[in-house]
Amino acid sequence: MKLTSFSIFPALVLTALFLGCGTKIEREVQENSDLVVNIAPVEVKTAGPSPSAVDVPELVNKSASYFDDQFGKPVKITLIENVPALMPGEYREYQIEGHPKGLSVRFHRDKAKRFNLLLGKPGESAEKSLAKIFRIDVKEMNRVKTDPLSESWTGRSGVVSFKTAYAKRDKPGGKFVMLHAEIAN
Repeated sequence: MKLTSFSIFPALVLTALFLGCGTKIEREVQENSDLVVNIAPVEVKTAGPSPSAVDVPELVNKSASYFDDQFGKPVKITLIENVPALMPGEYREYQIEGHPKGLSVRFHRDKAKRFNLLLGKPGESAEKSLAKIFRIDVKEMNRVKTDPLSESWTGRSGVVSFKTAYAKRDKPGGKFVMLHAEIAN
């Protein structure tokens, strides 16, 4: 194929215009060195699922390595050293999408036994928060404690028997900001 000056000319003109614009902008920024350009990220909100759930009944008695596979490396590990009934054991904290304070899990003999989660978005109802986020249905469980700051249950939810499952408020009459569940031994 033979190139003529006619076929090369449009490409050269476009390239010169493109490069020329960039050079002009660079010169203006250099001449106005006190010019500060802040480009703030734009948060795009889309309709989607609520904060990520932590399916506690599915996670009960799973190993620490299983949690690492599901949630990534823990952000913190604390060995249990002074409570013989809980040893050998450890607490591990995992980052959970939608819940910036993370999920704390207590392991005993490398099996998950207790779960705590500070909610990213407070819940209106203890029952709904436990069902939606921890996947624990308290309808068949026994209510054991209700006080101004918490609502608590014990018993079986599905195939798992819980020593306790509760939701805690930020203040009396406030929204629920934390969930806790511990299996019965």
